[in-house]
Amino acid sequence: MKNRIFRGIFSVAILVWVSCLILILGALYLQYNGQYAENLRTQSRLVARAVELCGADYLEDLTLAENHRITLIAADGTVEYDSSVGKQNMENHKDRPEVEAARREGYGEEVRYSKTLAEKTMYCAIQLRDQSILRVSQVQFTIFTLILTMLQPILLILFMAVILSALLAARISKRIVDPLNQIDLEHPEHGQMYEEVGPLLRRIAEQKQALDGRISRLQTDVDEKIREAEFRKAFTANVSHELKTPLTSISGFAEIIKTGMVNQEDIPRFAGRIYEEAQRLIHLVEDIIKLSQLDEARISEKKEQIDLYLLCQDVLFNLEKPAEARKITMQLQGEHVFASVVPQIAEEIVYNLCDNAIKYNRDGGCVTVSVSETEGHPQVQVSDTGIGIAEEELERVFERFYRVNKSHSKEIGGTGLGLSIVKHGAAYHDAALTIESELGVGTHISIRFKKE
Repeated sequence: MKNRIFRGIFSVAILVWVSCLILILGALYLQYNGQYAENLRTQSRLVARAVELCGADYLEDLTLAENHRITLIAADGTVEYDSSVGKQNMENHKDRPEVEAARREGYGEEVRYSKTLAEKTMYCAIQLRDQSILRVSQVQFTIFTLILTMLQPILLILFMAVILSALLAARISKRIVDPLNQIDLEHPEHGQMYEEVGPLLRRIAEQKQALDGRISRLQTDVDEKIREAEFRKAFTANVSHELKTPLTSISGFAEIIKTGMVNQEDIPRFAGRIYEEAQRLIHLVEDIIKLSQLDEARISEKKEQIDLYLLCQDVLFNLEKPAEARKITMQLQGEHVFASVVPQIAEEIVYNLCDNAIKYNRDGGCVTVSVSETEGHPQVQVSDTGIGIAEEELERVFERFYRVNKSHSKEIGGTGLGLSIVKHGAAYHDAALTIESELGVGTHISIRFKKE
């Protein structure tokens, strides 16, 4: 860019110099050419007056400049005197344009060029009282001759113009380009040294912002895919572990029965253990299928307006037996509030919250379910008086297979996917999920659905 600007400025400067030189030479030539013509007319009048007063002898003693010439022509066109050539060698001048004009009007002039156009001659003719014609001529250089005679100074001036133009072009191009080279492309919107460049810089800033956003999104997508791959790897490992444990138990009990190593009266007990582990497998597979459907939004059922209070009432009724086994009191309070939800998913959310509240509660504790409407949002809250969750574990309780109390996970039971189903179910409904807990006091979880 700098070289292009330099060449442009340099070319314009040389063109201006040459144009100015030609115009100046032309103006000088026209000025001096007119002055020479006027001087020649004055000289011809003076010489004519002198010849009339002193006669033709005046011409014999007259000293002329090298480029001047005087000719005396008789009335019939015969040359009687010529300052440059003898009259005997001169042809008749009767038909010369300036002579004819002088004979008609008393004065005539003509300009004739040489064959090479290198010089021109101006002729001024005046008719004297005796009808003879006095002609004074002067050889003048043409503009081409003038340029040739001044070629050396012209070349010198042109050389100096080239040097000066090159220096100026280099300096100006540097001053133009340097601020552009100093633009901070990380923050192009701050580079406002040229008003004309402002729109370009703003466009660059917008494109950079868009590109940064695209890169950020790509990076986020890559990070998300990496996390997803890691998550799937961990999920596969967890599923394998969770599946292996009951399958190992089932396989072990079945093998003992098969080999006949079990007494007849112990067979029902071993069959019961096989049944329990099989049910555990069934629940685990069902929960995995539910999570998969929520992840991929493959829910066939449509949203309906349902009464959350009645839904919670049904869930608590289904959980009465496990609650009674641990003497846990369940309470339902609030009002009848309607929400647009998928019934199956909403029931899974409330069921898992209440089931966890029972499992991680203390014997003789309490589970409270509240249904309300806050600022137009339907809301379900589940509180318990259980073991509570440490603050550092609150963010992880919704992870798949994560258990707060790992040492008693087998005693408590469950698949470890309950709260994960709650999280994904809430996300499916664009519902807000919040959790508060304190060790030894209990846990409070709230689901706030979108208002219609």
